[in-house]
Amino acid sequence: MRVDNLVISSPNALLVQGISVPLAAGTCTALVGESGSGKSLTALALMDLLPPNLEAEGEGLDSVRTLRRAMVFQEPMTALNPTMRVGAQIVEAAIARGAEPTEAKAKAIRWMERVQIPEPQASFRKYPHQLSGGQRQRIMIAMAMVQDPVLLIADEPTTALDHAVAHDILTLLRQLQQETGMTMLFISHDFDAVAAVADHILVMRNGIVVEAESANDVLESPKHPYTQGLLASRPPVGRKPLRLPTVQDFLEGTPPSSAERPVFAGKTPLLEVKQLAKQYKGITVFADLDLIVHEGETLGLIGASGSGKSTIAKCLVNLVQPDGGEIFYRGKRIDGLSRAGRQAMAREIQYIFQDPFSSLSPRMTVGEAIREPMRVHGLQGSPEEQKEKVLELLQAVGMPQEAYDKYPHAFSGGQRQRIGIARTLAVQPHLVICDESVAALDVSVQAQVLNLLNDLKDAFEFSYLFISHDARVVQYMSDRTMELTVQPKTSHP
Repeated sequence: MRVDNLVISSPNALLVQGISVPLAAGTCTALVGESGSGKSLTALALMDLLPPNLEAEGEGLDSVRTLRRAMVFQEPMTALNPTMRVGAQIVEAAIARGAEPTEAKAKAIRWMERVQIPEPQASFRKYPHQLSGGQRQRIMIAMAMVQDPVLLIADEPTTALDHAVAHDILTLLRQLQQETGMTMLFISHDFDAVAAVADHILVMRNGIVVEAESANDVLESPKHPYTQGLLASRPPVGRKPLRLPTVQDFLEGTPPSSAERPVFAGKTPLLEVKQLAKQYKGITVFADLDLIVHEGETLGLIGASGSGKSTIAKCLVNLVQPDGGEIFYRGKRIDGLSRAGRQAMAREIQYIFQDPFSSLSPRMTVGEAIREPMRVHGLQGSPEEQKEKVLELLQAVGMPQEAYDKYPHAFSGGQRQRIGIARTLAVQPHLVICDESVAALDVSVQAQVLNLLNDLKDAFEFSYLFISHDARVVQYMSDRTMELTVQPKTSHP
């Protein structure tokens, strides 16, 4: 089974240009590429879910559409109905495929057990918000598998998950695919995820396939410069090159640099945390936490979801009040500050959020968004001087001056993150907290943003608290690392 010469077009353009997708029974084909390469459009064409203004045609496409198909989407929180219990949603999927209600419920609970949902009978009656991200994705897999699909399409199913949970989900998908003999089409920009499940890999760029080989051949001996660039963009294990190679370097034939980042030798404390503790509803998030960030240092915080990484960061900027412990900035205690004190400290410690689209106001132009903190803190003089500083910051983060008058929706994810970084730098902070700030980016864009963060640190001489669940990224960016573990869920009176 395969689809050949698949073409997807809009009234104005060819979006996918004559690609062939092998879909052999019992195997997994992976589509890999950056955002906009046509991966998800290909999946939607196979599912017959394209928007009305797009058309698809290809040899074998109609035959594939007669198969029993199911799809696992990237973000289960938006794919699941928040007003329905998860068990009812799985039952609904089974009934849609012809099962009787009693049979459908038994089948739903059986699949909840198979995808390792804890306490399936109790979880059956929970709503999506009552489950963790990994559990919600397992529910999505159960909803797909209860339909007994011949073809399962998984579109970026682990992008939003931490690595331990993602590994479990990938292992589960591969196990189910091999047990049932179904065909799987796996879509991702993450070669680590692809390596765990794929038999065959298609590398897509701008709607065409630039390389199509067995998984082993693509991963071990990539031939196309684009594929080589994607593989090389990931931070290496055990090394800290001065700059990460990018896809553009390989397309232009620029050799990667062999220079390594210098070893950090500073000893002057900038931020000190002593015996910090926090609970939510009687549940311990962290306790007796100590950490130090030195002037000019990048401290990496790594840990699974629920380990308290983001809560620690929010305590540092007074968005969350700790239940115990002390926080010192340049020797001065900063937890429990007054409103005026918090505003003054906001100039010193700034935050780069994970999702720049939700942290930038859609009603403000880019220029207004970057100018706003200058205006609030009375920096850079007159409005004209503030605008000049904004244009300098846009240039510093690699954005054109024309971006000043545009709105966030006009930019890609990587460009929006650059804008968010420029906004952070507008108040000239001395400590910048990066909270999963590259987690949602393609691997090639991630490399560009990591290079930019290091360049800006060298140019503006600030420190980073770098938070991520990605061990490779944290090890590459950090001078020291600190690993957090999920606290046992012990209740306190």
